[in-house]
Parts: sequence; C-alpha cells; structure tokens
Amino acid sequence: MFVLDVRGTKKADLHGPTDLANRPNRWPSGRHEVIFTSGADITSDGLVQQQAGARWWGIDIHAHSPGSFDYGGIEGHANKAPKPSFKDWLRSYINAGLDGLVVTDHNSHAGIEPARQALAELRVESPELPPFVIFPGLELTVTGGTHILGIFDPACDAEVVNRVLTLCEYNGTRGHSDETANKTVVDAAAIINTEGGICVPAHADQSRGVFKIDSRDLETLIGSQSILAVEVVDDANVGKAESAGWVPVLGSDAHHLTTDGCPDGLEAKAPGTHLTRIKAETLDLEGLRLALTDPTHSVRRARLGDSDPNNTEHGHIDRIRLEHDGVTEDYRFGPWMNCLIGGRGVGKSTLVEVVRLALGRSHELAGSVAVDLKRFHPSADRAERWWDEKTRIIVEYTKDGRQLRVTWSGDEPDMSILELLEGDAWHRQAGRVFDRVPIRVFSQKQIYELATSPRSFLTILDDMPSIRRSQWDIEYEELELKFKGERNKLRQLLAEAARSDRIRGQLEEVQGRLHRLAELQSTQQYEELTETETRIRHATTAEDRAESIEQSLGTQAAELRGLVTDVLQGTDYADRATSFAFAADLLEQAASALAAARTSWQSQATSASWRARVEELNAWLAEQIGAFQADGEQTQADRQREAELQAELLEVESSGERQQEQEVVIAQLMKELTAKRTELFRRRQEFAGHLNADSTRTRVNLHAQGDVETIGAALRALLGCPESFESAFGKDGIAAFLLNHEPKDPRFPIEVVKFKAALVELVEKGADSEIGQSLKIDARFYSRLAAADTFDLVTNIKLWFPQDLVAVQYRQTEGGNFTSVDQGSPGQKTAALLTVILQMGTDPLLLDQPEDDLENKLIKQLAVETLKTIKTRRQIVVSTHNANIVVTSAAENILVLEHGESIPKIETEGTLQVPAVKANVCVILEGGEDAIKTRYRRLVGTTDA
Repeated sequence: MFVLDVRGTKKADLHGPTDLANRPNRWPSGRHEVIFTSGADITSDGLVQQQAGARWWGIDIHAHSPGSFDYGGIEGHANKAPKPSFKDWLRSYINAGLDGLVVTDHNSHAGIEPARQALAELRVESPELPPFVIFPGLELTVTGGTHILGIFDPACDAEVVNRVLTLCEYNGTRGHSDETANKTVVDAAAIINTEGGICVPAHADQSRGVFKIDSRDLETLIGSQSILAVEVVDDANVGKAESAGWVPVLGSDAHHLTTDGCPDGLEAKAPGTHLTRIKAETLDLEGLRLALTDPTHSVRRARLGDSDPNNTEHGHIDRIRLEHDGVTEDYRFGPWMNCLIGGRGVGKSTLVEVVRLALGRSHELAGSVAVDLKRFHPSADRAERWWDEKTRIIVEYTKDGRQLRVTWSGDEPDMSILELLEGDAWHRQAGRVFDRVPIRVFSQKQIYELATSPRSFLTILDDMPSIRRSQWDIEYEELELKFKGERNKLRQLLAEAARSDRIRGQLEEVQGRLHRLAELQSTQQYEELTETETRIRHATTAEDRAESIEQSLGTQAAELRGLVTDVLQGTDYADRATSFAFAADLLEQAASALAAARTSWQSQATSASWRARVEELNAWLAEQIGAFQADGEQTQADRQREAELQAELLEVESSGERQQEQEVVIAQLMKELTAKRTELFRRRQEFAGHLNADSTRTRVNLHAQGDVETIGAALRALLGCPESFESAFGKDGIAAFLLNHEPKDPRFPIEVVKFKAALVELVEKGADSEIGQSLKIDARFYSRLAAADTFDLVTNIKLWFPQDLVAVQYRQTEGGNFTSVDQGSPGQKTAALLTVILQMGTDPLLLDQPEDDLENKLIKQLAVETLKTIKTRRQIVVSTHNANIVVTSAAENILVLEHGESIPKIETEGTLQVPAVKANVCVILEGGEDAIKTRYRRLVGTTDA
C-alpha cells in the first residue's frame, strides 16, 4: 500500500508506484508504508508538489524506549513503576517536530517492533499524523563499560540487532546496561559495519564515552577508520571529535517523556530537546551515511528552540514547465543547489535560456553571446528562432512565502503574464516580471565577457535590491532635466543682455524724431505727461512682479508641505518636519496678503484716472505739434515706442542681476547632482563591503568616478567629434589632463571637477585655453568646436561624470596575497568574477556551464568553496560537466537530462542517494567507476575498492 501524507497541504492521488520511485523526498519503502514528507506545495495544475532533492530532517539518534529497564526512573537503575505506552512515547517525539528516531535500548532489540506496531496503530487512529521514521538500533556496552550506538536502516528487521548482540558476545541480561559484551569498541564497530549499520560511540565526552578510554586504545580506534560519527554532549568538546576525524552528532539519551523533575545541575533531556539534523533526500541509513560525508553542510547538532533550516527566506524556483513541439516536461528544483547534468547537446543550455526568455531578460545579453543565443530572443526571425507560436514556458517561483507564476507564450513573445496564487486561484499581477521575479541568468561565455568589462559588472551590482538603482535613475533624471531647464533660462538671460545695444540704437532713433519737442518738455503739461507715463510703467512692472511672487510663494509653500511624509512623522526628524509646515504657513500668509492688496488696488480707479490723464495730455501735445506742422500720429507712435523701448532697456539692464541669481540656482543643482552620484557610490561601496565581509577569497573595491579607461570615446561624444583628431582624443591628448591622476585615489573626483572646468574653457576659448596652449591639435578641431553650439556643449560637460570604477581582487589560496583580476589569466578573471557574482544577493541564480573557461584548480579553490558557502541563502541552478561542482559542492538536487523528442527529457533526478542519479554522475562526469579507480591508483595510491 502506498500512502501520501503531506503536512498542512491538500492530498492528491499519485499516478501509481512509478511516481514514487522517481520522485525525491521519499520515505523508506520495503515492507513498510511509503509516506511523503512535509514541505509540499500545490502546483498550477493542481497536483501535490514535493520539494525536489534533499531537505533537512530532525532525528534523535539516541532514544530509549519504554522497553528500556530504566525508562522513567533513574538512569542505570531498574524502574518498576508504570511506564508510558509506546504510543504516548512516539507521540511525544512527533509533537516535538522530529522526523524520526533511533531506538537505542541498552543491549536489547525488544523495543523496536513494539515501537513499529505502535506507530502503525497511531496512523490508523490519526490519519493526519505527520510522517515519522523508526530506525532500529541499540546502545551496546562493550569491553571496559564503554557505550556505543548501532544504527540500522528503517527497512531492517529488529533481528539484525539481536544478531549484533550475539556476534559481539553479549551474554548479559538483555535490556541492562551494567553487563558488557566480550568485544572492544573497535571489534564491535567492525561487526556493526559488517551488518550494514553505522557505529556511533555514545556520549563520547561523558561517563562511559570513548574519550574516557585509554589514550592508546583511542588512537587505535581513530586509526581503525570504523567510526564515522560520535555523539558529543558538551559543545565545548565538538573540536575534539573533529580532530579525530569524526562527525559530532547529538541525541537526547532521554529516559523520560518530559523534563519535569530533572535534578539541579543536570541538563534536562526529553523528546525533542537534543537532536541531529541531517540533509538528505530520503530519511534512511543511506541518507544518514551520505550526510556524514559532508558534515559541514549536511549535519547539524541541534537543541530545542533552534531554527529549522528548512525555512528558507530567499526566493526560489519551484518548477519550470516547458511545452514545445507537442512535448511537455516538468523540471523541479529545490531551494538550495540544483545541478543539470547530461551528455553534450542534450539541451542543458536550452533549459537555462528559456528561463531568460520567459523572464524578459534577453536584453542583458550583449556582444558575441547575444549573437550565439539569438535563437532564444523574443524578436528572433522565424527561420532562426528555437521557439514557435505554440511554445509555452511556465516558471513557478516562491517569494516571501507567496507563490508566483510566470507564463510566456510564443504567440506573444514580448510579454509574459505574472500571477499570484491566492487561495486556490491565480490572479494577474502588475509590474515588470524581472523585478517581481528577480532570477539572474548567466549563459555560457557571458561571465567570461563580463570579466573583461568592469562597466558590465557594475550593471550587475546595480541590480541588487539594496542599491535601489531604478529609483535612483528616476530621481537623477529629474535633477538632470531640472538642470538643463535652468541652464536654458540662463541662455535666455544672456540673449537679453545681447539685445541691449540694439534697443539703445532704436531708442536714439525714436528720440531723434522727438527732438522737435524739446522746447515743449519744459512745460508743466509735458512734465506731467512724462511723470504719469513713468508712474504707469513702474506700477505695471511692480504689479506683474508682485503677482509672480505671489504665485511663487504658493508654489513654495506646497513644496514645503510635500517634504513632510508619513515616514518622517514620529521620528527624531519630527521637529524639523514641523518647521517646514510652519514656514509654509508664513509663505501662504504672505501670498494671501499680496492677493488682498492686489484685489484692493484693482478695485480702485487710480490706474484708470492715470491713463485718462495721459490721453488728455497726449491730445494736448498733438495739438501743440500740429501748430509746428509736425505729424501728430507719428509723434504719438514715437512716444509709445519710446516708452516700450525704455521699458525693454530697463528689463535688459536688470538681467545682469538675474544672471547672477540664475548662476546660483544652477550651482545649487550641480551640488545636488554631485550629492546624488555620491549617494549611489556609497550604496555600491556598502554592498561591496558586505561582499568582502562574507568572502575570504575575493575582494571588491569601488572607486568614485574612477572608470576612465574609455575616456577618449566619452570625450568624442561630449565634444561632438566621433571621428578623426586622434591627437586630441588619444591618451596623450585632452584625456591626459585627467589620466595623469590616479583613478583609485579618493580625491580623484576633485580632479574630475578641475578637468571639466578645463573642458569648458576649451570649448569657450579654443586654442587660447590652457588645454589648447598645451597640445598641438589640428586647427580644424577648433573650427569644429567653434561651429558647435557652445552653450549646449558646456551644459553636457557639466552633466558628464565618469562611472565608478569596480576593482576585483582574488587569492587562490586561503591566507595568500590578493591579486588584481587585471593581472590574471582569462580563466582566473572569470573564476574571480564568478565567485563574486555567486555572493551578490539572495535571488536565484542560473549558470550555464561556468567551468568552461576555468582551470579545474580554480573551480575547486574559488567557485566550489563559494557555492558551498552561499547555497544556504541563495538558490543555485547550474548546468555543468564538472564533478567538483556537483559532488564536492554537495548538490541537494541533480537533474540528469537526456535527448528528448524536441526538449530536454529527465532521465532521473534527486541526490546521490538515488542509485540511478549516482550512476549517471559517475559515468557522465567521471567516465565511470573504473576510470575513477584508475585515476585514484595513479594519482593517490592503491585502492582495495
């Protein structure tokens, strides 16, 4: 009978025993029921989805059952009081959250079958009971009174324990701990191993532990290599176990259901208080044995209250479904490290690239890589593209405890649909797919090309959430537009100043025609006319300016209020925020006062009376001019034109002051722009600091505005000279004025400011500038500059900043000296950059055959060590042909791919615990078992294997 029991999820029928045989996270089969683990999800097609590959299991490797003679009493002394039932005993472990236990009664196998029977009855009584595994075992007392544990596979009969007791010549009372077998620890361990079990010395650092035996016997035991792990109770003694080459584990050795009544001075022990977590695909003896070969990343001693390592905080891909050419295949992934292996050409790269296509990340490819992978581009020509209109890609992704689904279809290749699972239904989501599902994809050769382009690496750095580059771009662009707008205002003011001579000439001409009126200008009426017209002009100018100020005050008040956000309320910034509101009130009061005064003035008849009097006086003047036989209409026009020109001249003559005010505004904006760039640099620098803190093999340094390697091309773009004039744009030309300074010097941005000032002088003065005087440049270059719009050139120069420089260093050995990647070989550059990329962020990372450009030594020293470190906080999916990446990195999930009809087909999947996976890894990556043995004999020594 096959039973599916998933904690906290829906149930669904399996499609026969084959599904169980090929899917990971299986419980031991054989004559016992097969039950899936917790951690299942419901997929988009409604099926129960198990976590692919390995997971963490909590197991008590030293559990005494009620069958022990001293259970419920004083350890080592028979307890004749009533004992808990096996059902209550098992339920206490299950309620404590454990996944299994090893029945390790003293020198007895009597508790194993009752425990199994009790578990079966519990399942009948409570079908919702979480899955649980019972390992048969024992706590054997050997010569000298030392205690050792024997652990056997859950599928084994209890009789295996009885056989071990017989072979170890234990002739004492079964179930008692005060009599010994007639075998040493070394002999008993060999017998347990021969019977297919694992020998673990019990409480090695406590009474009757192996650390207490004679030092010569301990050396013999260590040299026998018959021990893989040892139970260590005191954390302080973990190092002693590790120095012996043993993996420290922990069990409860509990003889009571609860910690109540534990004597003072003793550590309370009960089900769930002490346990060992192992990372494995299946909770059985092979899973335990495999975990012990990778203790750093697959074994954890734990106590009650410790965090569950299965609870991943990082986002991860759960499944990729690919439908193409009438074939459908599901590829499932675990939250940690996943490897795609298979013969060359089976389609591993295809699987990586369809994810890029679905997520809309094709724009990230450039150069030769983009050309090589053009068939996966959404705009690829029909004749060359891999996909067609019926191709469908589904990526299921878990983020922040929520399930998202991305669906891409070949009939709409430029758009992917993003959905969120709410309840039992999928709901459409807004936003860009690659922002909401931030999966990074690096294709074959892409990292190699990145290694030669620091600016490309800077783009990857800016994708990290803490950099907040998208928001920074929006804010910086707003500042740039504002700067250009204020510069254009300055251009207008400069143009006004240039008009002053023209206005004066026109005024003189008009006034010449009015010379005939000179004798009239001394009359009272003329003086009154002049005075009244002047009063009207000044009043009109004052009213226009006052109304402009009134509007400006209202705008500024609104801006001040807009500075006060909810985030700033209730913080130490509250007083400052209040001052903004207070100032806004004052500005609004001033605006209101101006508005009231304007309304009052407009309601009066004063202005109208002034204009009426001007009309009367102009009529009088026309009469007087007529007496002199002059053209009255022309004189009237001249008088009006004179007034207009005088007003224009007055405004132009004030432009100098306004120019100064505008220069102050522009200078302030330039400070804001510079501060904004510094803000981005600080974020990048802080992120690099975190990378450096987490890595001992690589170092990433940021240098503000230090990327001047391609400054010649930048200057050509700035000055509008895309070709020719090599003397100007070579490294010994204009750029030398900046390149003579060290880009990695913290003071380099100051030199950039000086250099930009020199560039401005160059475009304004040409050959007479400092740069022009220092260099011999073709005269046509200055002609080109003179023909350009100088004002726009200056604006662009002021807005130009070199990019920040990224400098990556690495060291091949721990404790060695750091070397700049610029000095390394292409393979060393790629390995160092790959190592840094692996550490950047916690979003899923897909890599396609990253080892192709690396030496095997670098793969092990840099990439593999980093993979082992970061895979707990970041999902990795890597297509590879390298055994170091798969085996040494202890991949939690391996997909073995083979040629399918049109898409990669899964031959088998899981961990090295699955025989078919193990066999394929051996053949595909190592050339077969014989090849491994041959290399070992030739390179290391003889082998009996």
